[in-house]
Order: sequence, then C-alpha cells, then structure tokens
Amino acid sequence: MNSVAKLDNPFDELLDEFLESLMNNYRSVSENTLRSIKSDLSRFLAFGYSKKNLSVEKIFTEGFVLEYIAELRKIGLSDRSLSRHLSTLRKWFSWLEVVSKNPRLKMSIGHIKGPRLPNLLPRALSVDEIDSFFLQREKLTKSWIDYRDLALFELAYSSGLRVSELVSIDDPAGKRSLGSLNLEKMEVEVLGKGAKWRRLPIGEKAKNAIEGWLKFREKVLFDKGGCPIKSAPLFVNRFGKRLSVRGVQRRFSIHSLHSSSRLSITPHMLRHSFASHILQSSKNLRAVQELLGHANVTSTQIYTKLDYQFLSEVYDKSHPRAKKKN
Repeated sequence: MNSVAKLDNPFDELLDEFLESLMNNYRSVSENTLRSIKSDLSRFLAFGYSKKNLSVEKIFTEGFVLEYIAELRKIGLSDRSLSRHLSTLRKWFSWLEVVSKNPRLKMSIGHIKGPRLPNLLPRALSVDEIDSFFLQREKLTKSWIDYRDLALFELAYSSGLRVSELVSIDDPAGKRSLGSLNLEKMEVEVLGKGAKWRRLPIGEKAKNAIEGWLKFREKVLFDKGGCPIKSAPLFVNRFGKRLSVRGVQRRFSIHSLHSSSRLSITPHMLRHSFASHILQSSKNLRAVQELLGHANVTSTQIYTKLDYQFLSEVYDKSHPRAKKKN
C-alpha cells in the first residue's frame, strides 16, 4: 500500500484511542491487523484533509465515504482491498458512535455494501502430496533451522493452526502467553480469532518433530541471548527472538522452491488440507468446525468445499423420506 503523509489533524488522537481500544478489548488482534487498520484510516483521513475547505460535517457523511471508495476503485484497488477498507471504516464509525461526544462524528455506514467477493480458497494437497512434502523435508534436515521448520510444518498440518497461532505458542508458557504446548498430553492450546481459546490434539509425527527441534532451540536461545527459557517462544528466529508471521511465510516460500513438486505450498494450504482430510475421513462437520476455530459452521462448509457425495450421504441418513426400503 502506498504510504500516506503523516496527519496533523484533530483525529490523530482519536485514531490512537481507537487502536488502543482494539488492543484492550481484543487480545488476539495481531500487529499486522492493527497496522492495516491504521494505514486504512490514515488514508481515509488524508483523503478528507486533501479536500480544501472541507468541513468535518462533509467528511462524516455517507456521500463522502462513497466518494472515497469510488476514488480507491478508480486508482485500481482490488475488490478484496476495497472490502477491507470498508470493513475498517465500519469498525471506526461504530466505535465513534459509542465514544464520541461530538454528534457530528456519529454516523453508521453498516448499510453500505462492498463488492461481492468470490470464495477464493487454496487448493488442498492430497494425502500422497503431504507425505511427499514431509518426506523430502526430513531428508533435507541438517541445520537447526531445518529442524525448526520441520516442527513448524508438522504442527501446522497436525493441528490445522493459523500462522498467527503458530508463532504465538510459548514453551514453557507464561501468564501472558497466547499459546501453550503440552507434549506429554500431546495437545496445544491457542488463542484464536474472536479472542477464543481452543485446545487441539498433536499427532505423533508432529510431537517427534517438536521434540527434535527443542533440543536445538535451547542452544539457540542461549547462544543468541534471546528470550528467557522460563517463558520462551516455541519457534524462534536466528536472533533468538520470536519467529514472525512474515518469517513463517518466507520459510514456506523457500522450501517450496526446493520442493520436487511444482506446488507453491503455503501455511494456509496446510490448514486447508488438514480440514479437508479430517472431513473426508470422519464426515463430521461439527468436529472440523471446532478444530478450525470457526464461529459459524457456514465458514467451515465454504472452507472445506463440501462435495456433493458427502451432502448426499448426510441427506440419505438424516431425511425421514430419503431412506430406501429394503
């Protein structure tokens, strides 16, 4: 996103208060999300203040919001980016309605609809492709970074975690940790979207990979003088600090380049494969919903691309007039 000029206007303080409110009320809001929200709102306010002699009353109107969205479309922003901008503005105006004492700043734009977005979902890997991917990773494991990456990939597929959840796990965990690991019970607990905790099982291969990595992690933390071992990130970078979301994405890109397949494997692709494989084997949509941390089962249906055969089986078993007579 193009950078915007630093704003020197009455809304700077309100913007900071809004971001602080998000951090206090939604503990799981990531730094990337906050950065994106701040950038979107700064851009909106900069657009308003670029208009000469434009009063506050005119900036805080439905017509001005529509003009701003039209300008974003004109300069070539995608439908997905436009939807994100609108979502940010809805949050901003909803917050102002509650906290602002100035009636001129109170306006609802919840009725303004964004562009209709297609359901763009990553392709799920087949079980054979998953096996091939991990087999190649194991063969190429030499350095401590390779052991870390193998543990990272195994845990991502084993438990279907989001990238933000993966990097938030601490071992050992402290009072302020957003994720914890229990290898003895073979489970991991993370704080996901909507500030909801969920506990997930860990597979045997993921457990073994993590144990292999932990032998190296202690040395990395000691050598680099990073986080204290009494409460340390499960996955650290070469400086002994917590591995970032961008760092994980970069590691996936690097391993994809050295993969024997031509697939560009992403963290979200492993999460999608996890959900698809569990659903195909169990036919239990409700269980997959809980494992993924979806608040609404509709998200799970779209996410896993339910096939007609599965829906047909559910129908045949459930509908009183669908059962065939012997």
